[in-house]
Amino acid sequence: MDYNNTPSYTSDMESLIKKRRIIRASAVGLVVICSVFLAIMSGAMIAMWSTGKTSQDLSAVLNGTYVEARVKDEKLRLEEEAKAAAEAKALEEAQRAEEEASTGEEAGDNMEDSGGSENPEVVNEVSAETDATLNAAAGINEYVDPNVNYPLEYRTVDASYFDDALFIGDSRLQGFGMYSGLPGTFYAATGFQLYKYDTMKVVNTDAGKVPILDALQYDTFTKIYIKVGLNEMGGNDNIFESRYIELVDRLRQSQPRAIVYVHGLLPVTAAKSGSDKVHNNTNVEKRNDQLKKIAAEQGCYYLDVGSALAGPDGALPAEMAADGIHLKAQYMDMWKQYLMTHAVE
Repeated sequence: MDYNNTPSYTSDMESLIKKRRIIRASAVGLVVICSVFLAIMSGAMIAMWSTGKTSQDLSAVLNGTYVEARVKDEKLRLEEEAKAAAEAKALEEAQRAEEEASTGEEAGDNMEDSGGSENPEVVNEVSAETDATLNAAAGINEYVDPNVNYPLEYRTVDASYFDDALFIGDSRLQGFGMYSGLPGTFYAATGFQLYKYDTMKVVNTDAGKVPILDALQYDTFTKIYIKVGLNEMGGNDNIFESRYIELVDRLRQSQPRAIVYVHGLLPVTAAKSGSDKVHNNTNVEKRNDQLKKIAAEQGCYYLDVGSALAGPDGALPAEMAADGIHLKAQYMDMWKQYLMTHAVE
């Protein structure tokens, strides 16, 4: 009987062949894994030796403690460097203080030997000039009180002088702003009164009309012209004066660099003056006297614009105002020229 051809024999042989193949493949895989491991270890050892590290460092790398140790070492190194730098700085400051003390003593001895002394006025003057130069170089604008040399002489200026000027007043001033061609900002409105300066909404903004003091929060001016007094006629003069001074104070608080001009009232026509018990030239003259007094006491500049517009009789010529009060557009230039020839800086 031929056992080689029996099913049992054939099956056993195939099983044996498979096992041999598995064993051979496992052996090859094991060899490959060992080779890779040895290559990695060899590379690590070479890298460690090339950088001066020991087998202990390699062990630390393998168990994850090497990085932690390096961080600790670096921290200690930085602390030692900082300590050394602080000690060096302290030593340098001590040496500098000793040198300055020595220099001061020598300077004092020299002053005593020469019998001289520094002039404090000269020192202060030089110091002030130096400070001003340094501030200018740094772009620092020191506060300059506009009333330091009050009163200044009037002089002539060009229209650009009014670029940063603010005009506050009634309908007469409103018309001047519309027809004079003079630059500047006008917080003026029909019916504006001094008594309502802090509540009357006259300035247009994106949020609607607001009182003048609210609007001043968003602008900066170096000249302020106040023209009020006609609409307030018939009231109490003492209240007018106190409210006017209050307005000046609040404007200066808001705009401390501004020169304040007190604008005198323009006269009315003779016809208007003769027919109106309140708005007449007698009362205009009295009010202007009051405004002159306020200007002088508050360090402001009074503007007698009416003198440039009045006729020989002191009244506004009839042809210059259709209603006897408001100046016609073609005569605004006379008013403008007066302001341009009565300015201070």
